[in-house]
Amino acid sequence: MVSAADFACIREFLRRRSGVVLDPSKGYLVEARLLPVVRRHGCGGLDALVGRLRQGGDTVLERDILNAMMTHETSFFRDRAPFETVKRILPDLLERRGVSRHLTIWSAAASTGQEAYSLAMLLEEHFRPRLAGWRVRILATDISDVVLEQARTGSYGALEMARGLPDDYRQKYFVPLLGRWSISQDCRKLVEFRQFNLAAPWQGIPACDIVFLRNVLIYFDVPTRARIMEQMRTVLRPDGCLFIGGAETLLGVCDTFERLQGAGCGYYRPKGAR
Repeated sequence: MVSAADFACIREFLRRRSGVVLDPSKGYLVEARLLPVVRRHGCGGLDALVGRLRQGGDTVLERDILNAMMTHETSFFRDRAPFETVKRILPDLLERRGVSRHLTIWSAAASTGQEAYSLAMLLEEHFRPRLAGWRVRILATDISDVVLEQARTGSYGALEMARGLPDDYRQKYFVPLLGRWSISQDCRKLVEFRQFNLAAPWQGIPACDIVFLRNVLIYFDVPTRARIMEQMRTVLRPDGCLFIGGAETLLGVCDTFERLQGAGCGYYRPKGAR
């Protein structure tokens, strides 16, 4: 069982490195997620692992702890309503981008890639003729290099494929390979994966037309959420669209976005946009 002092050390490490605030009741989660790290690094127990963390300087250990403690729940077309809303709002958005012929979508907590590839499939399924000759970019970021490594492969097992993916999409956009399913090249070429820490100062994020920042704000405290939204205001185009999780809200976080109603869900746009 993790001691109070060791738990406090892990909490502070996560807050400092990722902005994630671990609830005081989550001691069991620390134990469950870090025991594999204990074994991998040959430590005698959690206390020895935390002792090495306190000493500092072990970047591999720090990376492994950070990766183990992040939540990576995801699935294809998760919650579906945001994707239906994107399908509804894209025609008008593309009309306004008719001169530049550029479209940039950001999946800002991409995990193992299902969200980003779902967006790619949506574009291929419903907008491919319309986007011929366009520069389309889906930027997919996550703090964890481990999940991004899997996401870049575009390869998924049977259980992952069964979660949210329509059967006809499996046939259209995946090919069987070595007992797994591999995303098609047409979808793969639309997506760029990059490691990125939302809680750190933002650099290199392009101007975005659509942002999926879903089910991630809940892991931050209110000041960190506010900083994230301040930075979001600088990268989301004035007429762009922001999606957050269904259980998340910007109330009490910032007042520079207005909520609009989509197809079974809400989304946000910078205030003052026409």
